[in-house]
Amino acid sequence: MRELRVAIVLSVFLAACGAEDPDLTPLPDDGRFRPPASGERTTEALACDTLVDAHSKRMLSLGCFGTSRTCPGFLRAEFGAECLQYDKGSVDGCLEFFASKTTCDDLKVALEGCVITAYTGTTPAGCP
Repeated sequence: MRELRVAIVLSVFLAACGAEDPDLTPLPDDGRFRPPASGERTTEALACDTLVDAHSKRMLSLGCFGTSRTCPGFLRAEFGAECLQYDKGSVDGCLEFFASKTTCDDLKVALEGCVITAYTGTTPAGCP
């Protein structure tokens, strides 16, 4: 009976010590909005075009003057890689973020102020 108790205590102790710690690295505190990822992937071209087009249309609807960034340079400047895959849910979150802006000043900074999720290691050997 004593051996059983020692085995149980030892197994609980080892399980607690051997478990991997969760990644507790905080997101950068840069004031930018990072919508949650959905796990559904999309291409660089589709993600970029969707974001830039939605931002441009929102600028027009508010009567704002100015230009939006261009693709594919917009995402490549942010992530430093060509042809990555991106998370569709985070793209959709940025679209909602743009739609929530009611002034031209807020909308102008919204394109740079919303960061989508990129899947690292998904760069192909050239864009499809």
